[in-house]
Amino acid sequence: MDKTFKIFHYASFLQYPFIIAALYYSYKPIIIGMDDFDKAELISNYNLVLLFSGIAFSFASLADIRKRTKLGNKIFGKQKNAKRWIIYMCILVLMTFTLGIYTMYFAKYEELKDLSIGIFVFGIGIIGLLRMNLEIIKTYQPEWKKSTTADTV
Repeated sequence: MDKTFKIFHYASFLQYPFIIAALYYSYKPIIIGMDDFDKAELISNYNLVLLFSGIAFSFASLADIRKRTKLGNKIFGKQKNAKRWIIYMCILVLMTFTLGIYTMYFAKYEELKDLSIGIFVFGIGIIGLLRMNLEIIKTYQPEWKKSTTADTV
């Protein structure tokens, strides 16, 4: 079983090429110059940024989360902070999917409708991060681990 977790942990390193691709497309208009871009090409670049970021988040959620860190202690160490973080992540997921639905069905411009696919993939990646954060909280909050394991039995 430990080998399986290692495979997924090493697969999580695939997030880095996708992060690099997202950074490339986000800075491409600045590097090349905004004058050379039309509106459709600019929105297409940002769609690719959202797509690659969402895929990177999905791969990041495969990482091994058993190690404790100082930043993790600040965010997840106190139950109040952990609940706030989960609420924040849930609001972020809700806002992302609301924006995706709005741009898909109610946007006037066709370019914005194309952007909705990137927004949905970004939202799916954030859901993966939300699940990962819930697993991290289980390692930092012993009472959360007891309540979630009792529910599944």
